[in-house]
Amino acid sequence: MRNFAYMITVLFLGLGMFTQGYLYELNYLFAGMGLLAAAVVLTLKQRQLRLHLGHFLLGGLVLLYWLSLLVAVDKEKAVLEAVRMTAMLPFALISTTLSKDQMQRIFRWFPYAGAVVAGVGIAGGLYRQGRLESTIGYANALAVCLLVCLLMTLLFYVSEGRKRDFVCMIIQSAGLLLTLSRSVWVLWALSLGCLLFIKEFRSKGLLLKIGAAHLTGYLLAAIVKGNFLFFWSRLQTIQPTTSEFRLRLVYWKDALAMLIDHLWLGAGGGGWSVLQAYYQSEPYYVRFVHNHYLQLAVDVGLPGALLFGGIVLLFYVKSSRWLLSTKPTASAWADFWPKGLMLIGTVMLLHAGFDFDFSFVLVIALLWLLIERVMAETPVEKIWPVKFKAIATSLLSAGLVVLLACTGWLAVGKAMQTKAQNEAAAGELETALHHTAKAQKMMPWAASTYYDMAKIYVQLGNQTKDPSQYQSALIQIEQAVSRVPQEELYRTLEIELRKSFKM
Repeated sequence: MRNFAYMITVLFLGLGMFTQGYLYELNYLFAGMGLLAAAVVLTLKQRQLRLHLGHFLLGGLVLLYWLSLLVAVDKEKAVLEAVRMTAMLPFALISTTLSKDQMQRIFRWFPYAGAVVAGVGIAGGLYRQGRLESTIGYANALAVCLLVCLLMTLLFYVSEGRKRDFVCMIIQSAGLLLTLSRSVWVLWALSLGCLLFIKEFRSKGLLLKIGAAHLTGYLLAAIVKGNFLFFWSRLQTIQPTTSEFRLRLVYWKDALAMLIDHLWLGAGGGGWSVLQAYYQSEPYYVRFVHNHYLQLAVDVGLPGALLFGGIVLLFYVKSSRWLLSTKPTASAWADFWPKGLMLIGTVMLLHAGFDFDFSFVLVIALLWLLIERVMAETPVEKIWPVKFKAIATSLLSAGLVVLLACTGWLAVGKAMQTKAQNEAAAGELETALHHTAKAQKMMPWAASTYYDMAKIYVQLGNQTKDPSQYQSALIQIEQAVSRVPQEELYRTLEIELRKSFKM
C-alpha cells in the first residue's frame, strides 16, 4: 500500500499546482474528499496507523477549529475553515506511511513541477496587474512555491549534477522574478547566502554554474517583460515606507486588537473578515490578515497558535537531532539534506509571517511533507504504530466515511451556490433563484446564500419594477443578518432596502 500512498501524495500535490493551490472552497472541498477516500482505503487495507507527536498536535488544531463553531461570528465561514484544516488530517496519515526513498522521489518531482508551473504561466500569459500568477492565482503564493522548488532543485543539482536541473533552475528563476514578489526575493537572496554554509556548495565551479543559471533566468524574464531594468525598478521599492508594508502593519495592529478581545476561544474561522470593520484603524477590506500566525490566533485563539507553534518546534527539534546525529566519520553528504530541508522549511515559515501562504492547502501540505521527512529519521520508538482489530478498523473507517459524506454534501451545496452566482451574473435570474434555493436547503446555516438570493430579487425588481421583488429581497437579507449580525455587507443591503420602502 506504500505505492498507493505515494501515488495519492504525488497526485494531490500535482493537482494542487494547477488548481490555485486549493485556496478556494470547491478546490479544497473536493481535494479533501479525495484524501478522505484514500485514507479509508489505507485504513481498511493496513488496519494500522503510524502516529507521532505531530499528528496529535495537528489533530488538536483541527478539533479547535470545529469547537470554534460554538463561538464563531459566522458559522458558514467557520465550517469552511474547519473543513480546510480537516483535509490535512488524511494527508498527514497518508504521508506518514511513505518510506524515506518515496519521500525523496516526491522531492525529486519538485524541480519539474516548479519549471512547468512557471513555464505554463509565462507561455499562457497568466498575469494579474503585471505580476505572474500562473495556475496558483496569487503572485506571492506562486513565488513561495517556486522558491521551494528552486531550493529543492539546487539541492538535487549539487548532489547529482543533472543538466535538466540546470534548465529547471533557469525557468524557475525567471518565474520568480516575474512574480515581482519583493518579500520572496529577499528570502531568495538570504537563502542563497545560507547555502554557502553548506560545504557542498562552496565550490567555485558550482557557484559559477548556479550564478549562470540565475543570470540566464534574469535575461529570460527581462525579454518576457520587455524591460531589462524591471528588476532594479522593483528592487528600489523595498523599503519600510512602501504602501503595502505600511498597510500590513495596520492589518497586524488591528488583528492584535481583535485577538485581545477573543484571546482564548478566537472568533471562529473567517472571523477576521467579518469583524475587521469594527477594529480597523483606517478603511480597508482584506479577507486575510496577511500573517498566518495572527490569522490562526484570531480564528481559534491562543491555544490554536500554541498548537501550531508546537508543530513548528517539532520540525526544528527533529531536524536538529537529525543533523546532530550525523557523525564526523560519516559520508561527506550526511548533513547535506537536514541542512537543506531546514532551510526550505524556514523560508516557508518566515514568509507565512508576511502573507497568507498557509491558507493554501497545497503550501501547508508541502510543509507537512518536510516534517514527515525529518520524522523519518526519528528513532523507531518515537513512532507509534497503532494496530486495529476488525471492529476498531470498521469504526475508524466509518468515521472517515462520515467525514467524507459531510464534506461531499458541503461540496455539492457550494457547487450549487457557485452555479447560481454564475447564472445571476449572466442574467439568468429565474434559474439562479432555483439553484440558490437548493443551496439554502443544503446549507441552511450559510448566510451568504440568503444574501445571494436577496441580490437576485433586487435584480428582478430593477428589471420588472415590481415592489414585491424588493419585499422578497428584504426577507432574504433579514435571514442573512440574523445569522451574521456583524457582517457589514449584509447590514448595508438591509438598510438600503428598508430606505427604499420608506421613500
